[in-house]
Amino acid sequence: MYRIIIIDDEPLILAGIASLIIWENYECTIIGKATNGPSAFDMIMELHPDIVITDIRMPVLNGLDLVEKCKENGCTFAFIVLTNLEEFHLVKKALSLGASDYLVKIDLNEEALVAALERAKESCDLLVNKQNRLADGQLKNNQEDLAKTTFRRLFLSQEEVPDIPGELVDQYPAPFVILFSLNPIHIDFETGGETYDLHSVSRQLIDILGGIAARFFFHYTVLEYRQDTFLMTASLKKEEAYSQSLIRDFCQKFSVALKTYFELSAVYGVSRAKENISELPDAFSEALTALEYYYFDSSSQVVFYQGQSSHFSQAKKFNINVFKKELSAYISQNDSEKLALIFEDIITLFRENRPRKEQAASACINIYTYLYSFFETGDDSYQEIFPYTINIAEQLNHFNSLEDILEWLRSFCQKLCRLLEDRKSTRSDKLVDLARSYIKEHYMEKLTLADVAEALNISSGHLSNTFKKLTGTTLSDYIAQVKIQHAMELIDTHQYLMYEISDKLGFDNPYYFSKVFKKVTGISPREHENRITYPLTDEGN
Repeated sequence: MYRIIIIDDEPLILAGIASLIIWENYECTIIGKATNGPSAFDMIMELHPDIVITDIRMPVLNGLDLVEKCKENGCTFAFIVLTNLEEFHLVKKALSLGASDYLVKIDLNEEALVAALERAKESCDLLVNKQNRLADGQLKNNQEDLAKTTFRRLFLSQEEVPDIPGELVDQYPAPFVILFSLNPIHIDFETGGETYDLHSVSRQLIDILGGIAARFFFHYTVLEYRQDTFLMTASLKKEEAYSQSLIRDFCQKFSVALKTYFELSAVYGVSRAKENISELPDAFSEALTALEYYYFDSSSQVVFYQGQSSHFSQAKKFNINVFKKELSAYISQNDSEKLALIFEDIITLFRENRPRKEQAASACINIYTYLYSFFETGDDSYQEIFPYTINIAEQLNHFNSLEDILEWLRSFCQKLCRLLEDRKSTRSDKLVDLARSYIKEHYMEKLTLADVAEALNISSGHLSNTFKKLTGTTLSDYIAQVKIQHAMELIDTHQYLMYEISDKLGFDNPYYFSKVFKKVTGISPREHENRITYPLTDEGN
């Protein structure tokens, strides 16, 4: 029988846990209960339990301080911590102290308690007495170093498969590989292209990963594959069958820890179990293929390799350059609504063509650098808003799926739309809007750059430069376009002679009117009139 002590400062919780299961059915017996840390300490030192179930938060001496104090006094036991949701941040410390599991009180039920007990019993079985602890710890470190060296040669070098030490063969029956690809939870252009500094937290992250893995697997070894990707080789006990359900539960536990402590998410590529360690390079390839599969099909964060073939993109005609003309036009016009519609068309193109990750990232960088140029100013006032392209490229390359990249595109579009809305209220853009409004109200008059500048009470040079910079066309050409648009409408009514239309629109004479009309439309006013009056047939008659 495993001897249990339960500690909680709430008597109802204490009684509830004690009556939740028939302990003897699980080879356990309760030898003591305590409602505070000091009395629990005395009880533990006197009775030497196998397993302690303790509340984290208690007055005078909390559960974690209690465990540390017992360990300092040479007492060894497996322990489970009880926590409320608002205390969940303390679970991290509990795991680092060696807790075999944690239970959230509000979710506590018979099934959860039994599962936690089973893990605590396993931890208890692995504990050694005080005299052998130091030697056993050194042996464990040596075994870990041996496993890491062997697996690093298997996975990350070009050497032939090394001789596998016999002790590793025994520790890793039916081994398999899990690849963890990490990514910030929030995908947002507003992050400024900054990527999460995984290097600074990798040691802490691996410790937590190991603490969780120890409760699920017989043996495991963790290697850093890339800056944002970890590689785990794991095995179950010989009598246990490879279980996708168990592996998925493990991944879920680790995902909760990633979100809670680091604001990270993860995608898991899982290989099939192999007969022996020498087949692990194949397992590594399978896990990698599973991660690649997730890029195109991100319906589940845990992807088990089941013979899937890699998705090959059909994006031979994938080309976002066809959108550049419209993008530039709508940015020049400060038209955020039409800009958003073009981005939706771009996203549709991504979805239809399903470009590879490298191709998709390259297309995004192409769009980014092209559109950024429309906001460049001499004083670099937009530099804080638009990060360096190399930072954007690094951010895009960390994304795990096509959906992540499309989410980034939407975020970029939203930022641009907000900038356009803000820019409408700036002096330069307001000046362009005022000029356009004046021209539309006075197009029937003889209009020149000087006339408009005088009406707006600014210099002709400033108006000319500002209008050209923000619209891509000269103000004189814009006046001509507005006049000729109205001229075509008047011609189409067939109510006026050409000299009457010329006079109505403020041209000096019909000859000059005809010259401007042809410059804008490519045909003469008479040709436009004939095209409307006598449309060509299919045979050209």
